Amino acid sequence: MKSAVLVCPGEIEIREVPVPETGPDEVLVNVKFCGICTLEQRLFNGDMKIYYPIVPGHEASGIIESIGSNVHASLKRGDRVALDMIYRCHSCYYCRTGQSNLCENRFSKDIKPLGGFSQYVTVKAPQVFPIGDGLTLEEAAFSEPIACCIRSLKKLNVTIAEDVLIVGAGPMGLMHLQVANAMGARVFVTDVDEARLEMARELGAYLAINPVKQDPAEVLKKATGGRGVDACVVTSPAIPALESAFSSIRKNGRVNIYTAYMQDKPVLPIDMNVLHRNETLVTGTEGRTEFDFQQAVRLLSFGKINVKPLISMIGRFDNIVEAMNAATGTETQRVLLGLDG
Repeated sequence: MKSAVLVCPGEIEIREVPVPETGPDEVLVNVKFCGICTLEQRLFNGDMKIYYPIVPGHEASGIIESIGSNVHASLKRGDRVALDMIYRCHSCYYCRTGQSNLCENRFSKDIKPLGGFSQYVTVKAPQVFPIGDGLTLEEAAFSEPIACCIRSLKKLNVTIAEDVLIVGAGPMGLMHLQVANAMGARVFVTDVDEARLEMARELGAYLAINPVKQDPAEVLKKATGGRGVDACVVTSPAIPALESAFSSIRKNGRVNIYTAYMQDKPVLPIDMNVLHRNETLVTGTEGRTEFDFQQAVRLLSFGKINVKPLISMIGRFDNIVEAMNAATGTETQRVLLGLDG
């Protein structure tokens, strides 16, 4: 089989390696598509490091090839599936308390992370989620990021008829927009890119605001009776984006810092006395649980989330560097890697 190996920043080798054997507790999946997420982009650019060489990829979908003898889940060869490609030990404190996204053993030295840029992968049965008949494998590759959005909005306790601001209209911002709409919120989106704002409008944003042309805080307070939004998700790593979140929320509002920052110890751009007096809640989210992943697959299968407009390009092994570079550009949303060849 072919496998894309990141040997060092900017250098990927396509290697022929053996198809992994299916262990008794494992499922072998023929991977068809895998998203090139921000994590893979940062590994490729050298902004992040796990170790080298490494096979990137964690937003994967495919078809079951074989099933181990001890797997009792209702899975069968030929099932089309989405893969939750993170290890969960199901034994540590966090796993046992419903916080498996923070599993203490998810990055243990004997566990290989990622791996979705290979034509075949073996995973544990609980990591395999059958998809609906009407969902394409390209769309199913969005299950993981949608699950992260679900986790994000749950952490903010978003409820029906609340006002939610999404800062940033990149792929994660537009997926947050659709999940929040599915939860019954009225959703506002800000971004400096007009093309991305137009896509936000097409995907259901109540208002799409360009902070270069309008003051988001002023527009949002006018739309909410002078209060500001109930909750805000920050998906852009730009510091001005984070500043706009705190200026746009109401008293007792909630902010989730969804994005990661490359700066060394960035500081919250808010007076701590204002934080205290307004009872502002600030949180972050990391990954997703298996429960979030199940909900993501079902939302996609039900047609509640439309990810087709977010597929900007499908790369292949023979142009993978081009695809990686395209994924980092602002002119694309999500770039997928097709693993058939």
